[in-house]
Amino acid sequence: MKGPDKAAAPEKPLSELLLALSDVLLRHPIAVQAAFAALAAEGRRFAATPEGARCKEDLAASELFDRVRLVWRSLGMHAFVEQPTEILPSFFLDGALRAAVQGKLEPLLSSIFDERD
Repeated sequence: MKGPDKAAAPEKPLSELLLALSDVLLRHPIAVQAAFAALAAEGRRFAATPEGARCKEDLAASELFDRVRLVWRSLGMHAFVEQPTEILPSFFLDGALRAAVQGKLEPLLSSIFDERD
């Protein structure tokens, strides 16, 4: 039996994939925080090996790394840390408070939820 034909399955637009990732981050921040902490710890262990040290150097010198960092920050992933001091990142509370003081909160919320539908 052959594997799936890549030409037959249309790719989702990148914007849809980024929106889906953002949605996961917002819906499951506690799970994302736990996963991030575990992955960060694993990455540090790998970086302590000779092969990991080489990979770390290559990544640090890569233009791609800077571009990934931009995506990372744009999605709000910088709110997650390796050793959290709270269960829910304060990034989410900060965002809720900033939204609450908006003069036109209802139209803002409506536009967000309309986009997700």
